Amino acid sequence: MADEANMSTRGFEIALFVVAALVCCGTPISGFYLQRKDKADEPGMRAAGEAYLDAAVRGDNGAAYDLLCAADRRGRSRAGWDATAGVIVDPTGFRITDLAVRRSSDAPTQYVVTAEVTYPGHPSREVQFHLRKQDGGWKVCGPPPL
Repeated sequence: MADEANMSTRGFEIALFVVAALVCCGTPISGFYLQRKDKADEPGMRAAGEAYLDAAVRGDNGAAYDLLCAADRRGRSRAGWDATAGVIVDPTGFRITDLAVRRSSDAPTQYVVTAEVTYPGHPSREVQFHLRKQDGGWKVCGPPPL
């Protein structure tokens, strides 16, 4: 009888040790993996942000429209995009100040570009827009009016 109780206690201790080891080792390993994965996404995020902002600076509304994600293109025709962009003062320059990957347990991962945009005769302002991987590349989603 004592042997059965001893074996039961021993099995519980082993199971507890295994669970503790998985938690202690798994958490840092998954954090390290996500951090490296996020760093690997940054060049593509930067390139997409620069391409979109560069198109805005050049006044190339068609190129900017082509960089929109599918949901935004469905909600806006190219003609509507051109009409909206035509009444806004074109920016003269930009500087990307931050690239962020925001993870949440209750929402999809967000990829965010923050940039300082300059305008002729106006103060510069900070803009943020989201990116999404689509069609083999990064696309701009829900861009603010520049």
